[in-house]
Amino acid sequence: MPKVRPPTKHDAPALGSVHVRAWQKAYRGGLMPDSYLEGLTATERTQMWLEGLQRDPRPRFSRFVVEDDDGVVVGFIMVGPASGDPASEAGEVYALNVDPDVWRGGFGRALLNAGTGALRQAGFGEAILWVHPDNRRARSFYEAAGWSSDGEKRFEEVLGVEVPEVRYRRLLAE
Repeated sequence: MPKVRPPTKHDAPALGSVHVRAWQKAYRGGLMPDSYLEGLTATERTQMWLEGLQRDPRPRFSRFVVEDDDGVVVGFIMVGPASGDPASEAGEVYALNVDPDVWRGGFGRALLNAGTGALRQAGFGEAILWVHPDNRRARSFYEAAGWSSDGEKRFEEVLGVEVPEVRYRRLLAE
């Protein structure tokens, strides 16, 4: 049974590793440049996570990790106001990543439920997220969870790489 909880600074090494492994598996083969993916290091991502976890989350922002049965962190989600705008009426899933070794094990669903629950509790009536248009696995995952594409597209710089994205929406009302 996945255990979801807020992260601590002690989770930074596991989060750095999950971040790199998930990206290298999910985005290889043309979704992001392979040379970029091969250059990702857990050490750099661990430092990024450590810096982020040392700051308190801003109001209406939440972050969670999920552990496997052995207490190992295998995924994370970050949510908050759409586009980071505190005045936004919509929430957003900024990132959801799970270690590829445990894909399809319920960890992503547990994180998504925690994230959308936090958005609902923060007062958002709907949520958005952005996903690479060719990431079929992620799109199927979100669609199975009740999200649907609204047709909006953009190019976004994601940690130094321009990435095409399509927007998904979901009402959060119970």
